[in-house]
Amino acid sequence: MVIRTTLLLAGAFVASLAAVAGAAGNSSLANGKAIFLTGRDLHGKQMRAARPPLRPSCAACHRVNGAGGIHLPGDAVSADLRHAALVTQMKPPYTVALLERAISKGIDSDGKPLNRVMPHWQMSRSDLHDVAEYVFTALK
Repeated sequence: MVIRTTLLLAGAFVASLAAVAGAAGNSSLANGKAIFLTGRDLHGKQMRAARPPLRPSCAACHRVNGAGGIHLPGDAVSADLRHAALVTQMKPPYTVALLERAISKGIDSDGKPLNRVMPHWQMSRSDLHDVAEYVFTALK
């Protein structure tokens, strides 16, 4: 019952994001937001990873605002994904393309592997770009 209610709420949330996206004319950014927050695109498709992720969405580990700081297995702590951290605290600074690589391949901006708890998300090229663009531009 709890799972069904959660799925219904997630579906309603994604549908509301789709309505906002259509009204605003920026469906790519809204799609990226939906993926980041819910792990589902605007059509409700669940994102998958190479191995089952610990949590179903980016926000579940990195927080809704992208601040990270959540303690995960193996002494890992989720990274701060807010723009200032990505471009000033990371060396070299992240770009949208480097975020896409981190999300899909688990490789950081310096070319090193991210912690093993970071899923290697498997999604369409457009979904990958949308979520990376959302993280890079909308998380302040």
